[in-house]
Amino acid sequence: MKVRIGAIGPADSIEVIRQVAALDKRIELVEFEYSATEQLPDILKKHRYEVTQWIFSGPIPYDYCIENELITPEEAAYPPLHGMALLGTCLQAMHEHDQFIKHMSLDIVDESIVQSLFSEYQLNNIKFELHHHAGTVNYQEIIDFHINNYRSGKTKVALTCLAKVYWELTSLGIPCYRVKPSKLAIQTIFNLLVSRAKSHVYEKQKVAVVGFELLKNEKMPQKADYSFYEREKELEFEQELLQITKKLNGSLIHKGRGIYFIYTTQGDYELLFSPHSIMQIAKEISMRTSLSFHIGIGSGYTIHGAELNVQTAFEHVSGKSEMKAIYVDESGIIEDLAGSETMVDPKNDSQLPEYWIDILTTYNYRITIPAKIYQYVKLKNIPYFSSDLITGLLKSSERNSRRILNEMEQMGLIREAMEEQKSGKRGRPKKVYEFILSKGKQES
Repeated sequence: MKVRIGAIGPADSIEVIRQVAALDKRIELVEFEYSATEQLPDILKKHRYEVTQWIFSGPIPYDYCIENELITPEEAAYPPLHGMALLGTCLQAMHEHDQFIKHMSLDIVDESIVQSLFSEYQLNNIKFELHHHAGTVNYQEIIDFHINNYRSGKTKVALTCLAKVYWELTSLGIPCYRVKPSKLAIQTIFNLLVSRAKSHVYEKQKVAVVGFELLKNEKMPQKADYSFYEREKELEFEQELLQITKKLNGSLIHKGRGIYFIYTTQGDYELLFSPHSIMQIAKEISMRTSLSFHIGIGSGYTIHGAELNVQTAFEHVSGKSEMKAIYVDESGIIEDLAGSETMVDPKNDSQLPEYWIDILTTYNYRITIPAKIYQYVKLKNIPYFSSDLITGLLKSSERNSRRILNEMEQMGLIREAMEEQKSGKRGRPKKVYEFILSKGKQES
């Protein structure tokens, strides 16, 4: 399985990143060129969830996206522009000028890094005029900084990490060299991003146990007091849990005395509950069955560990009369879902591409089923799918699955990619679909 990585940077940096990615069979690179930070929100807003991880050309676009909450540090990284990249650029400048250059101007790179790097190699006789990076990038200020140093005779060469600054200084005839990430640094970051992506998949395969505990006055009574009405309530409750079990692709076990465990994976658990509130689902079951219960969710790397975490969740709410939902992860961290979860507004559902949300809103189409299909296909990294997958996912009839896919195709959310060849079987070949993630663009 290839890891889909998005690359953001100016054309020259993207070219180097592309060359490194081409030699790594683990990577499928998706490129996004930019020339100004103002373009970054639009890129991330439209394409953030089309890839697994992001590689930025340098600290400027990365810091901008982190500070504006366009992305999280867990989703992205950038190769450092010091070390080999800076030393190599200095050597290039000296080689082309055929002399040892002692005075240069440099932007973006931190002063302490420069001093540490050049003192390590006993190159302290190279003096840098440094532009101090304070977070916000003012391109004109940086351009003026290099121009003033060169024209005043303080420096003979300008080194810049910014493509826009490089183009401007070059057009003015000022000797300027672009500090670009080295291929070795890029490969190191690719290794990190691939490792993250595989770890993410591994996390989704963790065991998750969803436990349901009927409140004390609702628990199944002793056989002597067992009535037909109470047995009927128990069966209604079990039917509700069976429906959830099917959606979780899990197994339901009755532990006795009103306690039920559903065994599934962390990925399936997140897939079911990411577009919904777990407490909303609990309230709906309670309304239909007239029963009250606690929910304890435990995750772990073993079944035993996940079960112990469910017990911890139940102990945490022991004696409480109102319904609670408690999540305990493999580290023992306890989260009260009843207090933190709210209903998700489909228009603000970050799990779907903006294009899908706009289309579903325009057609006034209920978001639940398309969202589940999208999230499942992306989670399992399935490039193409047919009605068979949808039938299994939704536990519906083949006819209903074809209807849903036809509606999604008519709206422009999916497109027919090919027809499934049925060797030796009768009937028409089945359509095989792929996602359309933006106007005029399908999932590749």
